[in-house]
Order: sequence, then structure tokens, then C-alpha cells
Amino acid sequence: MLVSEILTTIKNTRGTNSKKQILLDNSNNALLKRVLQYANDPYIVFNVVKVPKVSKSRQHGHAEIDRWNLFLDCAKLCSERYHTGNAALEMMKIAITSSTLEEEKWMRKVLKKHLAIGISTKTINSVFPGLIPTFDVQLAQKFEPKRLKGKEVVALEPKLDGIRCCAIVRSGVATLYARSGKQITNFDDTIGLELSILGDGFYDGEIMGKDFVALMRQAYRKENVDTKDSYLSLFDFLPLDDWVNNEPGLTCHHRRLALEERFNAYGTTAKYLSLIPRHIILACVDQVNLYHHQFVAEGYEGVMIKDLDALYRRGRGYEVMKVKSFQDADVMVLRIEEGNGKFKGMCGNLVVDYNGVEVGVGSGLNDELRKLIWDSPDDYIGKIVEVRYQEVTPDGSLRFPTFIHFRNDR
Repeated sequence: MLVSEILTTIKNTRGTNSKKQILLDNSNNALLKRVLQYANDPYIVFNVVKVPKVSKSRQHGHAEIDRWNLFLDCAKLCSERYHTGNAALEMMKIAITSSTLEEEKWMRKVLKKHLAIGISTKTINSVFPGLIPTFDVQLAQKFEPKRLKGKEVVALEPKLDGIRCCAIVRSGVATLYARSGKQITNFDDTIGLELSILGDGFYDGEIMGKDFVALMRQAYRKENVDTKDSYLSLFDFLPLDDWVNNEPGLTCHHRRLALEERFNAYGTTAKYLSLIPRHIILACVDQVNLYHHQFVAEGYEGVMIKDLDALYRRGRGYEVMKVKSFQDADVMVLRIEEGNGKFKGMCGNLVVDYNGVEVGVGSGLNDELRKLIWDSPDDYIGKIVEVRYQEVTPDGSLRFPTFIHFRNDR
């Protein structure tokens, strides 16, 4: 089976397990593996904004593996910036001209880093272990009061609603990443420039703006970028060697002291950086609830509870806990279902994957977005969407799921 046929089959197949089985059946296909890697590896960035359409006269007399490898080799050169600008576009045009029409469609999806086949990095890595690198940062668990037992004090911080941003400053140059490891470049001349002055290290925070949806659009758009109203609110820091070697040596308390020392040395002139306020409280539920209600009243999402003695742990753990007034989840769109009645001819439901269970999400979608999704389903299948819900049902589904927004940072 050709790679383009495999991708189409996965796209048209329902259910995560069924999609995974197709990958397993083709696990010896080295070309498929390379295509999946280039399309999903967050560290492979092609730096090609728009590839011009090729002429109808195509030259695809070569074998499939040669056609794909020509394209992928060109993409690799663009990623490594051996070719840039018009030279990169011309080279990519020649490579795509050698493909079939069906292959061209998938090649363009690779360049967009969006295959839209409804399969996650986790599933790909379960079949091809380690193929797609993961950018693991510290994540919070839901608050459990019993976790306060034995502690005298804990740190509380307001929970922000922005774009999680991790920055690596090396040799005075800052590189910004989303939580997924996807590089963010639209803030290099603002947030990145000021971070670089703070010194080498790993900085963790949240990019904030006046409006979340507008912020998401500015973060990843290619043209007419305006990020001057955005800033990075910092809440954690690691020495560079600790991050690179995954050998954290500083506790939460001492990491904060190191961050404050660097921030204060830079002074109060930072326009695009701020420190999230921290409160040290007695480790009791009443205090947590008091600050939670206070933060929510001030417009924050909730409260973060941090163990002052804990080391930085990648992944989700109880070193950091969160309390929110609602539950939410980031889920992948598997397919689009047409609506009924007044929603006929537009999206009725986004069918998403929640821990292997298919859930239909229709509430929260306005008519304009329903039409956009239905008219261009491939632009949305495979995307990550944030949904808000009341609770998880006994069968593993979500009760009263509501669409909030698409997450371009994940």
C-alpha cells in the first residue's frame, strides 16, 4: 500500500485503536515512518511559508520512495536553513512537481505540520517508540487536600489563562517553545529579547494578552503579526545544565529565589516580562479555598499550590496542584459530524478523543465557526481543542462538554 493510501485509510477510520492497528500493520514501512516524523516532530521546522502550486504537467516517473525522499530531503534542507526564501520555494516546487496529485496533497500537509488524520503523538510513539520527541514540562495534578498533610507551609500562585511558554536561553539567545515543544517565533523581538538579558537557563511561564483568542492568532500567524500587547508572566526557572541533563538540583523555593534574583537584577524596566505573584501560606484547606475565591474574583482561573521542597519534575505530579471552578481538557478532533435542523449544512459536532472515548462536542460553537469547520474539515481534524465539562461519566465520557477554543499551542 502506498504511503498516501495508508494516510487516507487512517484518516477515514474511526476509533483510536483501529487507527493504531493500521500503523501496526505498516510498522515496517520506513517511508511512512519518515513521513510521520517530519509531519509531527516539533523540532523540525521547515521555514517555508507558502509553496506555489505546481503546473499540471508533472514528472512522476520515479518510484514512490524516490518521489517522497526527494521531497523529504528538500524539506530537511529547508529545516536546516541550507535553503531559504525564494531558493527554498523553488526547490520545494521542483520536488512536489515530481509527485502525484494525491502525494502533493499530503506533502503540503507535512509542510503545514498538520496531517489531519486524527492520530496523536502518543499513538505514533506507541508503534514507533521514540520517533516523535516529547517536550515534557512540569504539569499540575488536581488538588487533593490529603497532600497537604505533613507540610507546614506551601506556595500559592494565581492560575493564568494564557499560552504556556518555556524558554531556553543559551549563550545569550532565547528560544521560545509551547508546552508541546512547538517553537514560538513571533515573540522573539519582544519577550525573547528581554529574556536573553536575564541570562542562560530554562524559564517557565505563561504568555498573556488582552484576549486569549486574539493571543492565539498572533502567536502562530505568518503575516501581519502584532505581539506588542503580549508579555510573559514567569513562574519557574532552572539552571541550563539542570534542564538539559534532566537533573534538577534546586527546590521550588530556591528556584523562585534564583528567578527573582535574575529578574530584579534586570530591573523594573522590563516591558514584556513579569513575575507571577507568590503567597506563602499555612498548609491548610481553608487557606487554599480563601485564596482560590480571591483569585477567581480577580479574574484568574483558579489557584496553583506548590510544594516548596519539591524538585522540578517533568510530567504531571503532585509537586504542583491546581484548583479551578470548572473542569477542562485538551482533546483531539477525530472527525466532523453534520448538524440537524438549523445546523444542517454545517458542523453539528466535533467528535473528539477523550482518553480513548469518542465524545461529541457541539455546545459553544457559534454559527460562523460551524460553517468554517464544515466547509474546511481537514483544517480542523487532528487539531487540539479545549473543552469545559461538568464531570467524567462512569463510562469515561464527558458530561455537558462545551467548546472553548482551538489550541494552536498544543
